[in-house]
Amino acid sequence: MKQIPFLLVLVLLVSLHTTAQTYKIDTTEISYENKLRPCFIVKYDAPPKTVKKAWDNFFGKNYNVKIKGIGFLTNKDLITASDVSIAAISDKRMDLFARITEAGGDGSELKYFMSFGYDFFLGPKEYPAEFAGMKKILNDFSVSFLTDYYGDEASRITREMKALEKNIKKNDRQIKKNIKSARKKSSDVANAMDAKNTSLRMENDQTSQKINDLSKEIDVVKMKQAGVTRN
Repeated sequence: MKQIPFLLVLVLLVSLHTTAQTYKIDTTEISYENKLRPCFIVKYDAPPKTVKKAWDNFFGKNYNVKIKGIGFLTNKDLITASDVSIAAISDKRMDLFARITEAGGDGSELKYFMSFGYDFFLGPKEYPAEFAGMKKILNDFSVSFLTDYYGDEASRITREMKALEKNIKKNDRQIKKNIKSARKKSSDVANAMDAKNTSLRMENDQTSQKINDLSKEIDVVKMKQAGVTRN
């Protein structure tokens, strides 16, 4: 009987860890050139365009690799880099591929695979060490990207909340001004000002609800940012 509470605590801790983890990398396959190729798959909350830009920046900054398929006039699902050198994976020249598509709401799905050219695609069976190196880089990207992404989201929400709070203060000042001015006006004008104040108070109530909703949203964003852990 003494083991039951311990087991319950253990299950709860595992459940909390799983829930807190923001992203998860899995191994799967992707159809490319009419064949199934081994690849990694991961989903992000960010839209595809944001992920593609971050992917290009990451490989450019860390490996001097320019990703093709991204630009003002080009926005392909499959983005690539040909004949690249990434020592963290192999001392051989490689081709890099990433298919980034929409996945539920504003989220996206990234499938990432590589080859030594021709029909030599990296996978857990054929090139296990190199495939593990690919995963390490995907983890590096995911942690860097999501930490910045959720940080930017938290900042955006904070700015929005401050703007709404500013509007409430503005309305409060107008209400006080109307009350003071109404004392010197006719009853009809005073009643009109009172109706205006009622409208401003209702607007403030709605704005306060928006702030409350944004406060909950930023808590979720911060929780996700805290859950950015390698896997």
